[in-house]
Amino acid sequence: MFEWFDGEFMTDLDRFLALPKVERDYFFSSLGYYAYTLCEIDDNQRRIPFYVGKGKGARCLSHIDDAKNVEKYDRVEQLQATRRLGIDIIAHGLDEKTAFIVESVCIDLLNVENLTNAVRGRGENTKRMPINELASLVNDKPVIIESQHRGVAFLLEKSFKSDFGDLELLEITRGVWAHKQSDDIKYAYATFRGVIKEVFEIFSWVPAGTQQYFTRTISEEAMASRHEFVGKKASEAVRNLYVGKVINKKRSFALPYVKVGFDV
Repeated sequence: MFEWFDGEFMTDLDRFLALPKVERDYFFSSLGYYAYTLCEIDDNQRRIPFYVGKGKGARCLSHIDDAKNVEKYDRVEQLQATRRLGIDIIAHGLDEKTAFIVESVCIDLLNVENLTNAVRGRGENTKRMPINELASLVNDKPVIIESQHRGVAFLLEKSFKSDFGDLELLEITRGVWAHKQSDDIKYAYATFRGVIKEVFEIFSWVPAGTQQYFTRTISEEAMASRHEFVGKKASEAVRNLYVGKVINKKRSFALPYVKVGFDV
């Protein structure tokens, strides 16, 4: 049913499907009724919804199995073949009536211009996230950062948005920070609600504003005496270990970051 792409970076759907069957079954049994969206992942890693549904159990995966000669299923088949299909859970832990309501509201929203961030769900079970990330939270299996990948986890609770692409995520992770990290900090972990959204390899630290920002507007005053790192996405091998998983970290004590991988 599903192909395995050996040697390539795994998509969030790849990671979910790679979980042991017992973990996938436990995940779906824990959700109750839920609402979900099928997404097209564009070249900048934006997740663009094109179908909203509701269901129970593994209903959200049925669109991959039951390809038919209609527009939606043709699109699913094409996106799955090109590894650009994503499944996001919109709300879970619902009864069937509520799931219908959520589904209907989301369908209405998809017909509205400027849909992005129009509505944020209430409650912990109405936060949109990729299916593999929610499975990581539900299964409660935090990943421990290995010593050779030690670094700093940046806690992007106030700045991250679910529609961020690669550039937005890099720019809110690399700066601007009040403290310059030490030279033994080789990796930056962009995290949101405890989940690792991306991993960056750090080359060096420079004064804030050294690099141009394309998706953020930061005043000179805000950059004064602050720092940013120069870097790029980590290797696919490193990203496959950590992206989409709950991170095992110490308390940050109100700091916007915490060091990881130093106690292994």
